[in-house]
Amino acid sequence: MSTQKSDMSLDKKSAIFIHIQKTAGTSMVDIARLHYQQKNIISHGDYLKGVYHSPFKKDFWINEQVISDFRSIPFLSGHFGYDFARLFMHGRYTFTFLRDPIERVLSFYYFCKNRDPNEFETYRLCQQFSLDEFLKMGLEQPEIKFFIWNNQVWQLACGFGNFENRDLSSFESTELLDLAIKHLENFSYIGLTETFEQDRDKILTDLGIALPEEKLISNATLARPTSQDLPRSTLKLLEQLTHLDQILYQSVWSQRNSELKVIEP
Repeated sequence: MSTQKSDMSLDKKSAIFIHIQKTAGTSMVDIARLHYQQKNIISHGDYLKGVYHSPFKKDFWINEQVISDFRSIPFLSGHFGYDFARLFMHGRYTFTFLRDPIERVLSFYYFCKNRDPNEFETYRLCQQFSLDEFLKMGLEQPEIKFFIWNNQVWQLACGFGNFENRDLSSFESTELLDLAIKHLENFSYIGLTETFEQDRDKILTDLGIALPEEKLISNATLARPTSQDLPRSTLKLLEQLTHLDQILYQSVWSQRNSELKVIEP
């Protein structure tokens, strides 16, 4: 981690970051924490403090005091979805990161495989079952599907923390994809894990944060297979689980390439 001290004299913008798991988001939060200071940041699952949330029992509520408290936090991030984030987006710099969908699911599985199995049920299941077994479960079992079936589309269409307590079964696939693509228009910036340093620097500059002197990557899953290491049967399962995410991801790449062509001399 960089030892560079935060410059609290910088005019930093208020921000909201929809942090999709395993997209290099923790690295962004760690950099922001150096500059906004811990008391000015909500991250990861902190947003659930003061909020009762049980996605499979369909219970979710948040009171006006919690909403008011969150609005006073300069840097608000977490594994919440668009429906939760929209309450706090007005007047904030809004960003997220996407990642190659197959690599994201693989990173998620191997990350969970190396965690304490007593902490979350998902961790235990990843350690109990092979990759193929876990992926098949993700096509059928809600408690796994919730985390890996087109998760990037789900987060940007509606996502965790939505106030109507809707889950994946509440939407048609085309509806989810259309909503996710439409909601991207309301973001200040969409980063990609594959171009992380370039996108990180753009976002930090926009926020008024000094660029880090050293490379900072947090929470990375090391020594795991990539899609190129897998048999065709496993790739087929991954493709089934991420077909909407693939369309969303490619649409962001296409938009980025179009913008580059416009600025080329």
